Amino acid sequence: MVKKIPLTIVTAVLNEEKILPSFLRHAKSLADEVIVVIDYRNEDNSQKIARKMKCKVLVDRGSSKGIVFNNKNWGIDSAKNDWVMVVDADERLDDTLQKEVVSIVLGKHRSKATIYQTGFINYEFGKLFDRSDQQQKPFVRLFRKGSFKYQTQKTAEGFGIQTQSLAKGDELGIILLKIPVVRSWYLNKNSNVETLKGHLLHFSHPTIIEFLRKIDHYSSREAKIIFYNNPDVKTWKIVIKLFFDPAKEFIYKYIIWKFYREGVHGFIVSIIYAFYRFLIDAKYYRLAYRQSHLKEILQLKKKYHLKYL
Repeated sequence: MVKKIPLTIVTAVLNEEKILPSFLRHAKSLADEVIVVIDYRNEDNSQKIARKMKCKVLVDRGSSKGIVFNNKNWGIDSAKNDWVMVVDADERLDDTLQKEVVSIVLGKHRSKATIYQTGFINYEFGKLFDRSDQQQKPFVRLFRKGSFKYQTQKTAEGFGIQTQSLAKGDELGIILLKIPVVRSWYLNKNSNVETLKGHLLHFSHPTIIEFLRKIDHYSSREAKIIFYNNPDVKTWKIVIKLFFDPAKEFIYKYIIWKFYREGVHGFIVSIIYAFYRFLIDAKYYRLAYRQSHLKEILQLKKKYHLKYL
């Protein structure tokens, strides 16, 4: 049993009652403060569970606009401790990472950085992806309060990097941080950012059905935010995106992240991620098309008494 340390763990949840109790036990065994931010669309007992387990609970009333990083930033700002770690409910710290976090928070770690990043080992419908390169592409998760916030002004997915604070005003650095292939290389050159040896075990996709449910949810969220920023889309552009974005995603996962090392599992996961990119573009196009044809859609709804168009 790891002794509790002066660390705040922040998690943002949306309908996570099935996995939340085990996650909170894991988090509370390490940190003396756990903050749970409840999404305004939450419909299950996540809030009740968090309160029962004596966590600090923040309830979003819609100000997040459905962007999870807004809620994570709120949790970070509300932390009582100097050290903050952001962990999702379907993630667990492996033994090595736990020891490193304890050492950092207690001031015993060899590094004196203020921002730490860690890689992931995904669990994909029955298999730990411990051969591919994703664990070598870390994201910021542990930091001193005030040194890091999530960037949210563009899209919801993937903005675990705050380019302004991490690049320290370096214009070239800001550009490099936006390119996934070179992001890790740049951060490794930043003396204020340290990459930890341990990993977060990510149990996001225990089955293919769960995987598909998640990409359906996240693709809808992503498409809405893209549409909000750019409601007008040219047909020829979306056709190109519908073809090239999935192909690019498949190559990125299967080749760059080396999912080919995971055998058939890696091929299947790469295909599903490619489909995820296809869904984002398809749903974005549907929103744009609906807006430009709203009059005729409303006429159909009225004529045939349909509520779901």
